[in-house]
Parts: sequence; structure tokens; C-alpha cells
Amino acid sequence: MTKKVVMLLNAPYPADIRVKKETDALVKAGFEIYLICLRKKHQPDAENVDGIKITRIDAGKNNYVLAFWDVIMSITFVHPRFKRALANLISKEEIQLVHVHDLPLAGTALTLRDKFKIKVIVDLHENYPEALRTWFKWKKNLIVRLKNKLFLNPNRWSKYETKACVEADHVIAVVDEMKSRLIASSGVRSDKITVITNTEDKHFIEQKLDKSVYRNIPNGFIITYSGGIGPHRGVDTAIRGMAHLMDKPIYLAIVGFGSPSVMNSLKNLTAELRLQNVYFEGYQPFEKFYSYMHLADVNVIPHQSNGHTDNTVPHKLFQGMMAGKPLLVSTCAPLQRLVKEYQSGLIFQADDPTDFAAKVETLYNDKQLREKLGANGTTATIHGKLNWETTQAELVKLYKSA
Repeated sequence: MTKKVVMLLNAPYPADIRVKKETDALVKAGFEIYLICLRKKHQPDAENVDGIKITRIDAGKNNYVLAFWDVIMSITFVHPRFKRALANLISKEEIQLVHVHDLPLAGTALTLRDKFKIKVIVDLHENYPEALRTWFKWKKNLIVRLKNKLFLNPNRWSKYETKACVEADHVIAVVDEMKSRLIASSGVRSDKITVITNTEDKHFIEQKLDKSVYRNIPNGFIITYSGGIGPHRGVDTAIRGMAHLMDKPIYLAIVGFGSPSVMNSLKNLTAELRLQNVYFEGYQPFEKFYSYMHLADVNVIPHQSNGHTDNTVPHKLFQGMMAGKPLLVSTCAPLQRLVKEYQSGLIFQADDPTDFAAKVETLYNDKQLREKLGANGTTATIHGKLNWETTQAELVKLYKSA
């Protein structure tokens, strides 16, 4: 009998590459996958995409309405519209297992578990309570800050995270550091938590190489940050570091985007420092990421080190290793551990622009070192176990035993 799984995602689909990889792996393994997610404007209420039966719900298409539902979830730990849709789907399709993507919707599934005799797996993409602290620091609007303080209290979410881990049938952590933290904070057994990390599919290196991606940047030594840009990503540290490298043909390419407030802050910082060696490439389709990473001299991940970043790991770490170029990462715990273990890059002190610049100079001056570090990354990912082909086997094994 085919096992039926419904996933809950408090976002439109596809929105998160992790969700896409997990659904693809489970569909390929023969599971029947349903997904309840948010509906964007012009999207149908229901459709089949990549073998997934999608049900979309309307829970706001602007920040004000979405914030309202965030407040409701923070007060009750249940999203009424997701709960209604989930109950209907379980009754109709005889769902056996619910997979919740991240902490906010965990309570929604857990409130229905006993009634419908379902199993609930909580997939924690990040340390959500600490992520709230990080995100709030950059909020300037007084009303938003008041709303966050009153309703989106990280301490309440931290207590609920413990409750959710205890009540869930199984927990998925994104990185070893997250697993260790959850065991310490919630007291759950080690065998109740499976690490499914953000490795990349080896097909990543088959993206068509676009040699023109850096056409707007002068010839020289290019270090590249790629992906989402937020206050915890440490891109400001990299920009400040470039102020120490103005006497050399070294250029920082920032490939990706963030909120207007974050991007304006970074561009204003670049202007204040009068830097001519920082280039904002803006949003780029995923199909160009291999080109940006492979044609760079170094790929940088300058994350801050805090309770949020020390409990997750970005896809770009594994993508950069696959691209065959050295990494420069901060002392953020998972980044530091993996780069040390696989000797795939150098490490600088988080939030230290001077050390960032010094490590860039080391790589700039030593081509042989760059080649060695890049080759180590390729060995670990393409020829070793740090790839999604290996990781997804753990996910499928978990589901077959659930």
C-alpha cells in the first residue's frame, strides 16, 4: 500500500529549494505526496506539480494580512486555515503522515494527531526562535516592533519548540549542531532526531556555463557572495572588509537580493566607504548559480555567528564546494566545522572585516592553495558523500520506517 504524506508549508510553492528536494525524493521513492501551502495571486487553488498534489489556501497576499496570521499562530500556535484544510484532506484521502516544514505550523498538525491517528514529523529548517531575534533587530517601523514584542516573543517560541519536539513522532534537524541543541533543550532521545542537511544534487554542475556573468566587473580576482541576503548573512562584514583591499584588483560580487531595507543599508554602506570594488548583481535565476560560483576565484559565506546561524547551514556551502573553488567562511559553527573537516576553504573570525580581508589576501596570493582547497571541495561533494543523492537516502529511510 502506497504511503500517503501531506506536507504543510507556510509559504507559496515552490519557494524553498529544501522543500523541492525533499518532495522530489519522496515522490521518486514511491510515496504519494500532498502539499498544503499559501496561494499567490493568479495561482490556482489546486493543481498537480512535479507529482505533488497541491492545495493552496488564501491567508493574505500582503504583509499586513500575513502579519495578522503570524500573530494568531503566535498566540495559539495553530493556524485556523491550515488546520481546516489539513483536517479536510486527512478525512478525504486517509493521510497517514504529516510533514511540517518548520516550527510555526507544528502545532497545527499536532492538534489533529490524536483525532485522526496520524504521525507527525516536524522538519526544523532553522532555529526559529533565534531567527525571530535576528530578524527583529532590523525592523525600524515602531508599529511592527511593538507587534513583534507583544506577540512574536522568541522566548515563547523557544518553549513551544521544546513542546513540539517532545510531542512529535519524529524531528528532522538541518545540521548536527541543531540536533545537539534540541537534545539538550528538549531532552528528546538522539534516535528521535534525524539530520537531513542542505546538500546539493550533483546535477548542479550540469547547469549551462554562462561565461558572461561577470561582464560588468573588471578583470581581476573575484570573490562572490550568492543567495538570499538578510541581516544575519554578514554581507556587511564582507563589504567592510573590501575597504582594506582597495589597492589590489580584488572585487566582491554580491549575487542575490533581500528586502529593500537590507539592500538599501548595504548599498549605503558601500557608498559611505567610497568603495569601487563592490558590485551588486541583483537577483539571478538559480540556473546561473553554478556559473557565478565556478567562474569566481573564491566563494564567500560571511555569516554572523549567533543562535540562528549556528544551527543551520546554507545550500551555498555545498554548491560552492561542487563548483570546485575555495570557500571563505566565517566562524559560524556549522560552516567552520564542515570547511575544516573537508579542507575546502579558509575561515575568518565572524564580524571581523580585517580578518576577512586578511584571508582574502592569503587566497589571492596563493594560487596553489586555491586549487587544492577547490579540489578538496569537489572530492567531498561530487565524489564523496556530501551530496543530495546520499542525503536523500536518509530521508527515504526515515519515511519507510515511520
